[in-house]
Amino acid sequence: MPPLNPVFGHLFVLAKVMAKIPKDAHQHYLPDQLRRTYPEMGPIFYLDAWPFISLTLVVASPSTLAQITTEHTLLKFPAIRDFLYPLTNGRDLVSMDGQEWKMWRSIFNPGFSAKHLMTVVPDIVKETNVFCEVLQKHANRQDVFPMKGLTDNLAMDVIGAVVLDSNLNTQLSTNPMVEALRRQMLWMAFGSEGNPLTQYNPLRPLVHAYNTWHMDRYISPEIDARFAMQKAQAKAQDRTPGKSVIDLALTSYLKQNPEATSTQGIDNHFRKLAISQVKLFLFSGHDTTSSSLCYILYLLSTHPDSLSRLRAEHDGIFGVDPSQAVDLITEDPYLLNKLPYTVAVIKESIRLFPAASTTRSGEPGFSITDSKGRQYPTEGCLVWLISHAIQRDPAYWPQPDEYIPDRWLSAPDDPLYPVKGAWRPFEHGPRACIGLELSMIEMKIVLALVARSFVIEAAYKASDARDGSAAIKTVNGERVYQWGAGQPCENLPCRVKNF
Repeated sequence: MPPLNPVFGHLFVLAKVMAKIPKDAHQHYLPDQLRRTYPEMGPIFYLDAWPFISLTLVVASPSTLAQITTEHTLLKFPAIRDFLYPLTNGRDLVSMDGQEWKMWRSIFNPGFSAKHLMTVVPDIVKETNVFCEVLQKHANRQDVFPMKGLTDNLAMDVIGAVVLDSNLNTQLSTNPMVEALRRQMLWMAFGSEGNPLTQYNPLRPLVHAYNTWHMDRYISPEIDARFAMQKAQAKAQDRTPGKSVIDLALTSYLKQNPEATSTQGIDNHFRKLAISQVKLFLFSGHDTTSSSLCYILYLLSTHPDSLSRLRAEHDGIFGVDPSQAVDLITEDPYLLNKLPYTVAVIKESIRLFPAASTTRSGEPGFSITDSKGRQYPTEGCLVWLISHAIQRDPAYWPQPDEYIPDRWLSAPDDPLYPVKGAWRPFEHGPRACIGLELSMIEMKIVLALVARSFVIEAAYKASDARDGSAAIKTVNGERVYQWGAGQPCENLPCRVKNF
């Protein structure tokens, strides 16, 4: 544990560490910065930052994390439910627990299976092709633009296509549901913000209600349309399954609740939960994948040897003409399974810059045990499962701050070979991210269509020159540090040109 002040806890220690990094750096840097400052501390320790946050038990050990995520699954920390409530009213897979969670996870699982997602690859390719068209416009203009804005729109359109079979068209126009979602995100709060008005602004409930009305007004007819289609197919004895996540979820739900098929409209319970879940998928899925894409593209641009190897792999699978990749992947989605170096690039990029971490609630009588047999009671604690700290720890990763995709292609006897359980951007266990396969497929498609057509260059020098501030602008020497909710700082200002 870091040095503890009997009155102020770890506030002085945290202030010392935070002074070394940018003020807007993401909070998940803190455990890793503490490890670098106090290397004797170990990967498990308590952190007392009261009154700003509950007593925290930081866990950054793969073997110990298995005790929390697999052997004895701790419940999500209540602040997560509170944060998501304005979006989902508590009706979502993150907020649910117990049998309710198990039932609804089983209902939504089929739509996110690797086998099913291969059937929607053509839709993802279509949206990625639009992304390439937008990049070409910027290449023609040679302007500086925030890459995160483009990848946000791409990821949003992909989720709309996969989850709802709907064309949100966010990349080329304004979608009222997406705009309402983005406004809602700006008004969501964890409750630990320094400014009390952030949490207790009297306008907040009104804004939440207004945005919710706009989102639900768009999503509800989409779900009704899927239900009407299934009823029509049943009447015509057509057993062709729908391809969207909601289609498959509705099929699973109706099998478990056959009485719902006798009603004129969709079961109201399913409707409310499906609307909430769609909003969660759009919210959480688009932001994390979008940030990951930014870091993948940035790291390739700063490591030309890696980019050359990636392009060579794509030449070998899709042919030397990049324009053929769209048709080839559309006709044979399983070509995406023949890209080992591409997968290595993706994994290494999100090892260095994971988009999120996880918090759980401690339990009375439940302790975790480290490799030396020491026990850490969890009662009354926020248990922080911090992937960033694990994925930058030299105890598990040789040269942890270096970008080395080859570690993912190494043999088990190679020192670079990844330690089991040390890569956790999607977490492990039954409550691991449901969108893992979708995210990986989307990132592979983006690289297959973008890497051989465009050259992307970060443009921080221009923004730094305009700013002129002497403030710290790097973390561990990295200018593209994570801020906000884990996004690249300043949303990755860049230029793009044709390759």
